[in-house]
Amino acid sequence: MKGMPNVKVLPDAAVIKGGMDLVVSPMFAKPGTARLAYNYEFSVNGGVDRVRGIEPFDGRTSPSSAAFQLIQCTATVSSIAVGDTVTGGTSGATGKVIYINADKLAVTRVSGTFAVEALKVGGVTKATVSDLAPSLDGFLDNTLAKLAADDYQADITKVPGSGPVRGIAVLNDQVYAWRDNAGATAMVIHKATTSGWSAVSMFHQISFTAGSNDYAEGDTLTQGGVSATVKRVVLESGTWAGGTAAGRLIITAPSGGVFAAGAAAGGGVCTLAGASALITLSPGGKVSTANFSFTSALADRRMYGCDGVNQEFEFDGTIYVPINTGMGAIRATAVACHKNHLFYAYRTSLQNSSIANPYVWSAVFGAAELSVGDTITNLVPIGGSEANAALMVVCQNSLSVLYGNSSADGWNPVPLSKVSGGQARSAQDIGGLVAFDTPGVTRYPATKSFGNFEWDVVSLSIQPIVRNQAVTCSVFVPGLFKYRLFFEDGSAISGLPVGNGFSWSVLNYERNIVLALNEEISGVSRTFYGDDSGWVYEADVGRSFAGDTIQAAIRLHPLVQRSPMVEKIFRQMQLEITAESACTIYTQGEFNAYDGMSEQTAAQQYGAGLLWDLSNYDQSYYDVSVLSRGTFPLEGVGTGVAVCVSTESDNELPHSIYAVTVLYTPRKIQR
Repeated sequence: MKGMPNVKVLPDAAVIKGGMDLVVSPMFAKPGTARLAYNYEFSVNGGVDRVRGIEPFDGRTSPSSAAFQLIQCTATVSSIAVGDTVTGGTSGATGKVIYINADKLAVTRVSGTFAVEALKVGGVTKATVSDLAPSLDGFLDNTLAKLAADDYQADITKVPGSGPVRGIAVLNDQVYAWRDNAGATAMVIHKATTSGWSAVSMFHQISFTAGSNDYAEGDTLTQGGVSATVKRVVLESGTWAGGTAAGRLIITAPSGGVFAAGAAAGGGVCTLAGASALITLSPGGKVSTANFSFTSALADRRMYGCDGVNQEFEFDGTIYVPINTGMGAIRATAVACHKNHLFYAYRTSLQNSSIANPYVWSAVFGAAELSVGDTITNLVPIGGSEANAALMVVCQNSLSVLYGNSSADGWNPVPLSKVSGGQARSAQDIGGLVAFDTPGVTRYPATKSFGNFEWDVVSLSIQPIVRNQAVTCSVFVPGLFKYRLFFEDGSAISGLPVGNGFSWSVLNYERNIVLALNEEISGVSRTFYGDDSGWVYEADVGRSFAGDTIQAAIRLHPLVQRSPMVEKIFRQMQLEITAESACTIYTQGEFNAYDGMSEQTAAQQYGAGLLWDLSNYDQSYYDVSVLSRGTFPLEGVGTGVAVCVSTESDNELPHSIYAVTVLYTPRKIQR
């Protein structure tokens, strides 16, 4: 009997890169590009990363930082319940029970150090410790980390009030959020604290003229028996030395009565215009902010903003100052601090304060107005040399670049495009401007050609899902190098800038995100989202979507092994994976056979019911956080195979997939 002939098995590897491409013909798709990337983001390090989690935020302990301790007892634990607080009989340490299984229990919110001792509940011994560090595998570690996070998450609350979050901002490492009150009669600023959201109290303001002796912050304003403490001096015109100073004083609530029109004294001398009024904010609007110090002193770094409904403002975390720009009832919708000026956008009008003084809006002192002929939607300062640093003035259907240093030098608005602009809140500086316009995402990189910028649509590969979308917000996450764009229908996309283009994927946080912000807090880049029901979330942390399951899937374009007409027998595949925790990966192959698409069948099926018919998955487990080459079955016949990978979990940390290798045997040419 002759021996069986050797079976020729060949490998075909593809690096996963290039992003989603919904418009290319499979015949022309580059190996490793995706037909679908859902909650997988393309990475600057190569491959794709399962999207990181989000968790609710109000300033209290982060759920993702919650720790747990697993304790083994001498016998089955039967008289302790989840939720009980156990106390070490000798050590006095305490912990809240979050898990019980046979002779093991896990605790969180641990205070002190447990010992091998009795465990008491309410002073009564319920169990005895035998091991303070029993072994646990990666999957139990995931479970316990999730239970601890859930316990801390239960403490966190929405921003008090009603409706959507109206604004999120960070100033001097402190997070603030705006939301309408419960009756939707006013908007309130809240500060994140270790006890949760705390409403910021507003002060009074009072107008003055004929100021001849200036007040300092902390001085007392007096008029007869009425007095108040001066919190901020808002000088809008004139001089104290000339006796012509005019403006407003931000003061505490008056005591001893009510101020009246007439002379006032105390720490200074001026003439009051009448009674003071409590500063209040009307409901509605959407807050935009920019942080800057007009004195170059870090202590004077303040927040400047607008919301389209209320007067423009300055805020230092304690003192809120409405700014009089002279526009009356017309309210700004975009703000920027650029070249030591404060800029606001009013419909088609771009206006700037006097240099180094955000309170003065007189042309005599350098304030100016420029008409751009189109509704301004975004103001984005772009860095560069003194000559090239510019303010990108993004409009609905056009874009201009504002050069110059002041009105004295002559602002120089240079039109860049008369057909391409950007929707409100879509523009971000990623080392050059990117914005979302009707044709899709448009990038404006710097160039040496006339105008110093060029533009190009960079979302053509995902045009079917971005066409005619309306933007709610966007954010650039520099640590991950991701541009994320959120739409009114609740969908979102994530783009990794690569060369002159982007690698795109689809995001779905299962929430309608209406605000997004990235800022540094204590030197750490952090990203926050606000949704339409009043929650503020921190993004790119944790193991879940605020306790909910993260579903993610990627489906590659068919791999044809450079021979799209040759039929093959596919045998198995390997994935290059790194995982930050134990994780479960589901895989599937779809084969392009001569009679159409045939789906792999396997002896055992897992993961049925996932999105986009990504079902019938084989399953593998990874319990290490190092590079691993996982081998998966891939049995079928066809001229090509589309590899699909999926995951579904509420307790796993992200994993990354870098490459896929399929093993196959060529058969015959299809004719």
